[in-house]
Amino acid sequence: MNSNLNFKKTRDFGEVLSDTFKFIRENFKHFFTTILKIVSPFLIALILTNAYYTFTSVSFATSGANALEIISSSGESFTALSLNVLTVVVYIIAIWVVVFQYIQSYIKNNGVVNTEEVSAGLKRNLGKGIALQILVGITCFVAIFFMIIPAFYLGVVLTLALPILVFENKGISESFTDAFSLIKNNWWFTFGLLFVFGLIVSFATAIFQMPLIIYTAIKTIVGADSDPSTIVNMAQQKDYVLIILSILSSIIQYIFYAFTPVLVAVIYFSLNEEKNATGTFENIENLGKDN
Repeated sequence: MNSNLNFKKTRDFGEVLSDTFKFIRENFKHFFTTILKIVSPFLIALILTNAYYTFTSVSFATSGANALEIISSSGESFTALSLNVLTVVVYIIAIWVVVFQYIQSYIKNNGVVNTEEVSAGLKRNLGKGIALQILVGITCFVAIFFMIIPAFYLGVVLTLALPILVFENKGISESFTDAFSLIKNNWWFTFGLLFVFGLIVSFATAIFQMPLIIYTAIKTIVGADSDPSTIVNMAQQKDYVLIILSILSSIIQYIFYAFTPVLVAVIYFSLNEEKNATGTFENIENLGKDN
């Protein structure tokens, strides 16, 4: 039987990574079924907008149309892209909030997750989470534009803003500012973890995208060996296999978005324990109650 993971303790670099994978491995089935069940409306919307964008992009590339039709098609492609980007952003925020709420329920109920608590937490914090991420986006944009503080630095710092909002039930501005104090003296530690974990997740995602990569490579090789007229005909035909593989690859990538917030939660609790010793004080209080 799996023992419950104690989130509220300080961890070194290796422990953060190992405990992240331990939590995912030991709770894999329930974790993903709960997450996907709750975020399914966002995922469906994302799949539909991605399919729309993929279809319009392929249609535009293979149209062979006149100037007016090209302008019309490019306008439709831009609309599809805008919708897809918007749904991607909302979906990522939603899945991060749900993962944090899942972990909060896991901690609160000693390893037993209450799905209703997770769902209620999403409804309560999604709006604030979106507003917070808009603030983060504006801040990073201004940092790039005015070169005040590198946006790269701010991006790492403000990764902790959303878990603060959820786990500490704080407001938008307070979560934003508290991220700077929480990460103080631990920026490189946090960056290193995000970088290494990002490489691992990217590699895992690439494995599932191999069918798309292989199919694209074969099609490119076949096209290179064909005469020009055949290449033109191939380019003007909608490749539904390519469209389907692209959509399936995107779905896998969307599901993998649930991994990173688990890492961020483990980082948050480690830094919070180092700064505030919250878990230590709770253990002392519980010992007092038991006696």
